[in-house]
Amino acid sequence: METISIDIETYSGNDLGKCGVYKYVQHPNFDILLFGYAVDGGAVRVADLASGETLPEEVLAALSDESVTKWAFNSNFERVCLSEWLRRNHPEYFSSYSVPGDTVGDYLDPRGWKCSMVWSAYMGLPLSLAGAGAVLGLEEQKLKEGKDLIRYFCVPCKATKANGGRTRNLPEHDREKWKCFKSYNQRDVEVEMSIQEKLRNFPVPDFVWEEFWLDQEINDRGILLDMDLVENAILLDGISKDKLSDSMKEITGLENPNSVAQMKQWLSSRGVETETLGKKDAARMIADRDMDEEVAEALKLRLQLAKSSVKKYQAMRNAVCRDGRARGMFQFYGANRSGRWAGRIIQLQNLPQNHMEDLEQVRGLVKNGDYEALSMLYDSVPNVLSELIRTAFVAGDGNKFCVADFSSIEARVLAWLAGETWRLELFSQGGDIYCQSASKMFGVPVEKHGVNGHLRQKGKVAELACIAEGQLVLTDQGEVPIQEVTKDMKVWDGEEWVPHDGPVYRGEREVITYEGLTATADHLVWAKGQPEPIPFGFAAASGAHLVQTGDRGQAVRLGSHHQPGKTMEQKDESLLCSDPLYRLQFGPMAEFEQPDFREIQRMSGMFPTKADSPMAEQKTHRGKAEVRKSRRSGISELRRPGDPVQIPQCSRSGAVPDPGVWNPGQISGNRPDRYEWGLQDGKHPVCVQSGESGQSEEYCAERVQPEVLAVFPQRCDPKIVQRDDTGRHHCGCKTSCDGEEKKLAHHQRTARLYDLRNAGPRHRFTVSGHLVHNCGYGGSTGALKSMGAIEMGLTEEELQPLVDSWRAANPNIVRFWWDVDRAVKKAVKQREPSVLRRIRFECRSGMLFITLPSGRKLSYVKPRIGENRFGGESVTYEGVGATKKWERIESYGPKFVENIVQAISRDILCYAMRTLSHCRICAHVHDELIIECRKDASLEAICEQMGRTPPWAEGMILRADGYETQFYKKD
Repeated sequence: METISIDIETYSGNDLGKCGVYKYVQHPNFDILLFGYAVDGGAVRVADLASGETLPEEVLAALSDESVTKWAFNSNFERVCLSEWLRRNHPEYFSSYSVPGDTVGDYLDPRGWKCSMVWSAYMGLPLSLAGAGAVLGLEEQKLKEGKDLIRYFCVPCKATKANGGRTRNLPEHDREKWKCFKSYNQRDVEVEMSIQEKLRNFPVPDFVWEEFWLDQEINDRGILLDMDLVENAILLDGISKDKLSDSMKEITGLENPNSVAQMKQWLSSRGVETETLGKKDAARMIADRDMDEEVAEALKLRLQLAKSSVKKYQAMRNAVCRDGRARGMFQFYGANRSGRWAGRIIQLQNLPQNHMEDLEQVRGLVKNGDYEALSMLYDSVPNVLSELIRTAFVAGDGNKFCVADFSSIEARVLAWLAGETWRLELFSQGGDIYCQSASKMFGVPVEKHGVNGHLRQKGKVAELACIAEGQLVLTDQGEVPIQEVTKDMKVWDGEEWVPHDGPVYRGEREVITYEGLTATADHLVWAKGQPEPIPFGFAAASGAHLVQTGDRGQAVRLGSHHQPGKTMEQKDESLLCSDPLYRLQFGPMAEFEQPDFREIQRMSGMFPTKADSPMAEQKTHRGKAEVRKSRRSGISELRRPGDPVQIPQCSRSGAVPDPGVWNPGQISGNRPDRYEWGLQDGKHPVCVQSGESGQSEEYCAERVQPEVLAVFPQRCDPKIVQRDDTGRHHCGCKTSCDGEEKKLAHHQRTARLYDLRNAGPRHRFTVSGHLVHNCGYGGSTGALKSMGAIEMGLTEEELQPLVDSWRAANPNIVRFWWDVDRAVKKAVKQREPSVLRRIRFECRSGMLFITLPSGRKLSYVKPRIGENRFGGESVTYEGVGATKKWERIESYGPKFVENIVQAISRDILCYAMRTLSHCRICAHVHDELIIECRKDASLEAICEQMGRTPPWAEGMILRADGYETQFYKKD
């Protein structure tokens, strides 16, 4: 026997959902009812243990034999249940992996077990057997009747006259249901085996299984709880709630002041209208100086009554095992987009922070149940209990906690990936990233508790845009280059002419050109179909069309964008199959232009964009999509990108005068002739730049790359390069392998940057025909707000300049966001792997894989280039979304970078955990390890080992700091 696939059905008087499997199996009436198994991929058998059947001896022996791999979906459940069952019923077959003084001795060694749920999570699939089977399209799916059968046989039932007063349903109480239950158990094993078969070509790396086994050891070990503190905290919370409720009733006169509807009605009667009574809304109303004192007091009482964090004490009571330890707090690969852990039961990942300095004394008051002293010394008993939650986790007798965590781990990873040199140097010198960020952002020295120390907080918040010179701003005096706009000119904000505080120079940075606008990737613009602005780089990367604005308060659409009338559906590639399907590809189309020398009939006088527009092009092996062809004279035909275009040496139709290329003269201004454009601004004929030519430059035949005809030279790099190679894989071809990757880069350059201050009440203006935000307003401030920037003392007006300053100080990171965006799109579109800064992107068998430096892969199911909410191009994939349902999720460069950075940070933590596996790690919270060790253990040695750089992360500078304590706290 080499492998055995297992699924069990159990009974217990404990509630599995509330207490977890470790407490679940400790109930006296815990038992295994059915044992479904298949040996070495053979036929599935079901042992009806509840009816007296027994397991074969070779199966019993295999359960503790490390050489036999046991497979199960959520194998932690099967392993823990079988550990208890063997110890009770077959102790001769039970073998633990305990070490002296450790607390893992009651459980089978996890090294003999593998989990198909972990395998599913590694592949980006749902963390449920039914969900994984459905996404994989298995022929045999999990039986839907299972929930009702589990409810009938596996949990206590309510005693009624009809059932004779019994509290448990046995097989003899419903033989037909029992028969169905056995079939259900058998089908679960079959589905598990089908998942393994489907995933066989995409195995989980051995080092990830090593991480899983260490995770199981940590869950088996558990962490000790101070149950005196827990029980008295629950008691004091009950007393506090009763008193708070009585006070609210006295103020409001409401029968049930906890009722949201009753409370909103009472507030309305006092002249206060509100949609919700959430924490932030209530706090905002309390802070209102004009608020009635009685109303403010009622809202304060409600906030204390609604304090949900104290419920964690009840979760501790539910989960504590007979030895006083809580186990099973962590789910391996619970966050399958990054591979990080998910918290379970008590949820250590979101514990409230503690700010009180006298924690030891306050703990003593709570453990003594002294409500009077607490209420007299502190304004809010619920707040006190909330701050003490962490301290309920304690070290055992003779031990201590060594708590160590990485310093700024995600900032270090991002700097290492993006090559942000100043950050790497700072980390190597042991500097303060928040101080240095603030110093870079504001151009002054910043020291913690020293010179300009007040700016450090802004640097901390920011650790979480501009317009290029020469771009034409629409003013009441015509279109004027942004650097020449003066305060006496009013600008158009899409609705009216508004004043502003003049242009501000923002330095020199990389810009991109898209739809005629040249700006930084992070500048905010309006996209069609979207009421809120989005980053310019995101709009360009996704193909969203920018809003064009004109006079008289109207948004003017200048012609058609030549897009297909309806979205073209892309068929899904069969998931995890070996043969990829070709996708519909999109490419650019040269814009039309009305020539000066004669008028082309039936052509609109206003044109759609100042750059090329996306359109359907030929589908490989799938027929052709027609494109509209220009009939202009002067150039007889537009061939494939890269083909030479012959321009005759004559002035026929006046298209290109001889011998030089026509110079349009002044570009700026507000006259119609500002749309005239030239090929090389008064220079001699355009020739092949790469390679030597046998002809003199004066007499060589001019070649014009077709893409040049689709852009304005003042909007992009004036350098024109003509490759010798022609055909579809030439870099100028938008649908070629190289061309797609370089499409945006072709329109990138470095430029002097300007913006306008305070452009009217709506903080926006029109530039190059498009509506954009001015600096100092809006922007990517949502993340700052979610981090509590407002609560930290920053004002709304400070947020966007903070974002802008951070991005200006970290150009390599901003560039890295969009490099990743292009790499992902290239992988999905062209099915060709690429490597970007130690990260590999590839798309095959219906999956997008991002291979990290550690060798671990991030998996995205059924990736697709589709239409985003702005009507442009985006990458979508299937996963568990914000609604907690399996759905299609939209993503883009910065979001993928977030996943990558978190995933690498997770890999670094795993490396540290394996380095410290000889220590007794009893918990971990984000990037922090909690080790229960002897009193003489060295914290310095633990931090030194934790801070070692993994061999796959050469050049990354890591540091771990820590503290010693008898109870857990936030240092």
